[in-house]
Amino acid sequence: AIGGRKRQRAADERDIYSNARIRTGTSNRRERGAARDRMPHMKFADRLKEIQLQVEKRPNVGAFLRPVDRRQIPRYYEVISQPIDLSTIRNKNTQCEYRTVDAFIDEFELMKNNAIKFNGPTSFLAKEATAIYDFVKNQIEMAREEFHVLEVAVKEQLSGTKKKKSRGGSKKKEKKSSTAASSNTANVVVNGVATTVDLGDIGDFDGDSD
Repeated sequence: AIGGRKRQRAADERDIYSNARIRTGTSNRRERGAARDRMPHMKFADRLKEIQLQVEKRPNVGAFLRPVDRRQIPRYYEVISQPIDLSTIRNKNTQCEYRTVDAFIDEFELMKNNAIKFNGPTSFLAKEATAIYDFVKNQIEMAREEFHVLEVAVKEQLSGTKKKKSRGGSKKKEKKSSTAASSNTANVVVNGVATTVDLGDIGDFDGDSD
């Protein structure tokens, strides 16, 4: 009976340790994910996503949600050389492929031009694509200053500008420190032999005048 209780206690302790490790791992992943979400390229992608989600809620957007079915409308790919749709834009944004808002707007302009070219400028789909393009452009123009700040932050992140500046400052400090240390030396001759003597911090040295 005593041996059974010991084995049960040991098993309970293993379960507690195992659960603690699982909780710790989950927490670490959550923290890493939260840190990534705060990075400029993720903030930028999230803002673009907000605009696209509004587009996808439009009542007549269905024809633009996915690529045109090649089997049902094969002629479309004979006429349109650069097809684009909302699912493709969403996937590219998820991969953080857009570095500027203008690149994002260009996708919707391409979608509008494709609809006009294939269906005609007075068609229902051409008008809907034009309305989508105008909506996206207006949404971005209203927040142009915010997007500019995010674009600059993304550019600095990708180029590593801030890190380079930080490393450069450290090197300058190290060089200055090295120069200061080397200046507290003197060349002396002892028994006809030249040697360099480290004087240390001479600023703290009090000489005896007597």
